Amino acid sequence: MMMLTLTMVVYTASSVALAIAGQSVVSIATPLMNISFVFMMIFSGLLVNLRTVVPWLSWLQYLSITRYGCAALQHNEFWGQNFCPGLNVTANSTCSFAICTGEEFLMDQGIDLSPWGLWQHHVALASMTVIFLTVLT
Repeated sequence: MMMLTLTMVVYTASSVALAIAGQSVVSIATPLMNISFVFMMIFSGLLVNLRTVVPWLSWLQYLSITRYGCAALQHNEFWGQNFCPGLNVTANSTCSFAICTGEEFLMDQGIDLSPWGLWQHHVALASMTVIFLTVLT
């Protein structure tokens, strides 16, 4: 699953780069490429917690290739993990910041826990690839 996700991220990023580089004016394509990838990195969820972004900018997260890739990789990696198997949660209930399962971490990140939560990121990446390759032709 990891290799599928990484391959789809690479294909999508390559299709964006090809669609932008296909412009006839290089002086416009270069800054447009830089700006688009910077915004994708900012709104991926790694640099900024997406729940703290102001509502009028939160729609930019849906244009981020890295958001879909990172969310799919996190879902694949953390689903079903138990990080503190010997911890008695009832005895240590004073710490509200303890994350012991992968599901708790995914919910804290705002990632859907359903099986569709994993596949929606792959569908989004495939859709973006098709759209940008269509723009290219």
